[in-house]
Amino acid sequence: MIMKKLFLFVASVFLSFIGFAQQPCSHSCQNKCGGQGCHKEQQAGFTTLSVDQFAKTLYQTNVVLVDVRSDREFASGHLKGAKNVTWGKTFEENVNEAGLPKDKTIAVYCQRGRRSQAASQALVKMGYKVVNLDGGIEAWQKAGKQVVK
Repeated sequence: MIMKKLFLFVASVFLSFIGFAQQPCSHSCQNKCGGQGCHKEQQAGFTTLSVDQFAKTLYQTNVVLVDVRSDREFASGHLKGAKNVTWGKTFEENVNEAGLPKDKTIAVYCQRGRRSQAASQALVKMGYKVVNLDGGIEAWQKAGKQVVK
């Protein structure tokens, strides 16, 4: 009997977690994207966008596209028009060398989205307005978007 109750408790917690994880966008996000999960606000001061929203953002003239992967990764294929500003210990120095303008939005991506999140946080602390590609270049390619070499 105890095992049955324990099983039911664990199952209900698991199902609750799955239901929570599949919730649509927050109320404030629904006003922007209709609750379709196209983007999500980050507490660190930047916005993470879906591939489609990120692609739309790139058509704006006030956006600078930045790839924070290594030089080798960048050379293997990147989004057209991207600047390579490698993420790492010297990131702030790399940003300064790249001459990124603070009056434009910096659109950041990496391979899968982890480095670009960290880079986005650093850029926000440096005074930039930032958007981040959810899932990185892998999600971009999976969505059928092109890269250049």
